[in-house]
Amino acid sequence: MISIIRLKSQEKKERICDYIMSHINGLQESIKGKGQLLYLSKRAKHEDVSLFVHMVDPDILGDFIAEHLNKIEHVTGIWVINMIKPVFYPLPKDTKNMKRYAITVKVFPKNLKDVYQNIAASALPDGLKMAYIAYTFHLFGDCIQFSILAEKEEILNKYLTEVVNKIPGVLSTTVNLIERTRSLVSYDEWKQYSSEHGIVPSWDEELMIKHFQG
Repeated sequence: MISIIRLKSQEKKERICDYIMSHINGLQESIKGKGQLLYLSKRAKHEDVSLFVHMVDPDILGDFIAEHLNKIEHVTGIWVINMIKPVFYPLPKDTKNMKRYAITVKVFPKNLKDVYQNIAASALPDGLKMAYIAYTFHLFGDCIQFSILAEKEEILNKYLTEVVNKIPGVLSTTVNLIERTRSLVSYDEWKQYSSEHGIVPSWDEELMIKHFQG
């Protein structure tokens, strides 16, 4: 399962990124054969850093957090979000003029499947590209997260207002700009890791890695 580990800091969140990048080999070695670091990202206007990882066992994830990530200076809180039934989409080769956004969707429970399927199959307007979608169930009501690349925030806001927010069962959407993304794995490294453990993911592996590296 892919998990998002959010590491919160009251200040100096850049120090968390610097620590992870300077200790990347040691952190990966600590979960060798049991997990794979995927990438780092930062949400604008939030005092946290998101570390995306894949673990073959949730107990390994717990040990990794309690024995390694908890030692990072300036970390004042840790929050784990699991990506359930993720779908990754093809991205254009050139995304330098596009910004990344993560959108959380609050959904009435009985409409979960329909909302997920509607967003996953949605025809996006020009200027938007879907990156991924997954169930997260990380807060009461906040059940779905998807990521979009947008040429202009106005196009994204219009899509959310006129399409997503009008899907039956959608209660609200929350938008977060992703100000930075940093890859921690290559496609070859992922393939070696997944083949060693017989991992046959339900998502497209190559699209996943391209998304991380985009």
